[in-house]
Amino acid sequence: MIFLAKRIIPLIVGGLIFSIPYEKSSFKQGEVLCQEHCSRRIPDTGDKKEYRSIVIYDGKFLVVGTDGRIDYINNSGNCIPAGNNYKENLNCIVSDDLTLIAAGDNGTILFSSDGKLFSKIESGTTRNINGIVFRNGLFICGADKGTILVSKNGKSWNILKLEVKGNIVSVAANDSFFFGITDSGEIFRSDDGLNWEIKDYNKEYSGYNKSCTFKKVLATKNRIAIIGKHDDGSPAVLFSSLGNVWTERSLNYKDDHGSIRFLTNEPNDITYDSERDQFILACNNGEVFSLPSCTKCNASVMASTNDLYAIICTNNLLLCAGEGFSINIIKF
Repeated sequence: MIFLAKRIIPLIVGGLIFSIPYEKSSFKQGEVLCQEHCSRRIPDTGDKKEYRSIVIYDGKFLVVGTDGRIDYINNSGNCIPAGNNYKENLNCIVSDDLTLIAAGDNGTILFSSDGKLFSKIESGTTRNINGIVFRNGLFICGADKGTILVSKNGKSWNILKLEVKGNIVSVAANDSFFFGITDSGEIFRSDDGLNWEIKDYNKEYSGYNKSCTFKKVLATKNRIAIIGKHDDGSPAVLFSSLGNVWTERSLNYKDDHGSIRFLTNEPNDITYDSERDQFILACNNGEVFSLPSCTKCNASVMASTNDLYAIICTNNLLLCAGEGFSINIIKF
């Protein structure tokens, strides 16, 4: 089963109604794609206003973004602000089921034990923190200039420096390894979060694959996925089983008229839908793109007109967030 959509129906009372058939051979009617903009009074400084990361905490969606924005999102797309008095841009958030850690620009780390109030923690760095992950009792943050932050409790942090050329833009983990990537096309892996093996993808695959810059890494039980773009600006998606050998996925799909097209919008985030065994991309210009196990069954949906920067999937809901603090919810 894969995620597909035929068309967008006009805006209705602030929401966007969608046909979402999710079986390859049968266009069954789906439910609602809700599109909202979560409004709160924030001074207009002319800077970007956007959500950048999503996590599920205590059975609810929690999103973070610029201006220190932390909001709970219900299934209707409405937002409830969490308690945060700090205004640094937040780029990532993670939960170990008990606590929440959000992190962002200038080394900002915010800690919460209840999901209601966040306190600022001394991180030991002023580098922008771009990714965070939790595995086996260890929090790992990835930051600019090869900076890694490690903590067992989310309150006290140790700093490591990796010998990489780029900024660490994303980290992930599965049962076996931690993974990280840089915006210079480097991939690094560790089984303990302290000792890292670094590979230069562009150097190793020179002459075979196009050179890439990376944006996000996602690790599931059996596959690791990396998204980014080639040097010519075209989107790139790489897959690997263990992180040793990488294969680039073709991003072609059939449109409503049966014509073959290719993804052109840059992907910004990726999630995995285990129920339907598909990876789903959140892209610029509101495009949502699915990559099922069938390599010829990719599908594209124009879910919004806003750039989408964050995406997460539960058993029956897909939530995308992004530009203008926009929220899009698809019910499978």
